[in-house]
Amino acid sequence: MFNKPNRKVDRVFIHCSASDVPAHDNAATIRDWHVNGNGWNDIGYHYFIRKSGQLEDGRDLEKTPAAQGGNNRATIAICLHGLDEHKFTQAQFDKLRGLAVEINNAYAGAVTFHGHREVAAKACPVFDYKTVLQLDAFGRLGLAGAVNTPLQSETGRNPVTMPVLRQGSRGPSVALAQKLLMVKDDGVFGPRTDDAVRGFQSDNGLGRDGVIGKNTWRKLFHNTRVVHDEVQ
Repeated sequence: MFNKPNRKVDRVFIHCSASDVPAHDNAATIRDWHVNGNGWNDIGYHYFIRKSGQLEDGRDLEKTPAAQGGNNRATIAICLHGLDEHKFTQAQFDKLRGLAVEINNAYAGAVTFHGHREVAAKACPVFDYKTVLQLDAFGRLGLAGAVNTPLQSETGRNPVTMPVLRQGSRGPSVALAQKLLMVKDDGVFGPRTDDAVRGFQSDNGLGRDGVIGKNTWRKLFHNTRVVHDEVQ
């Protein structure tokens, strides 16, 4: 049973353990790698799914994971044991699907699901997680029993009629805002988009609330240059 943490969550990331060695098929081994090998204070993932389909708890859900460098904030991380895409089991996928529906519905469909490889130069997870979870282009869960929030669409690029967007929003209007902000236009309003919006608002004399309302839309539509902070 998934118990929703108090911290904000808007994305769930899927990982694989990069090992098919039977002795590595447990959260305790991964915790040892992360603590004694990486020097972290705990395992990086919140959940670990063994080949048998058994679900093991990892890091406390109240704590931010250490699983997707630069994309850990406001996320839940799930890892499946395995390296060869043909050796993952139906039991693992069944457990992943069940857990995903629980998480999705706990947030009334306001979370999206992603693979680690979407934010890193890695093949993780090596299996076709989008088909397993029946994800749409925005990472929304398509499994039976999964509820979804509506996508936010464009309305003629009129600042007054454009939808109000905030972290957790998704859809074509989010992708449009991301293009205008010159950030990755995946249509998912996550932490990096939130940072870009707040920076844009500060640069344009707007309230730095991270919400794209009519005033922010107006500035975005008339903007000719976005200034980004330098990455140190």
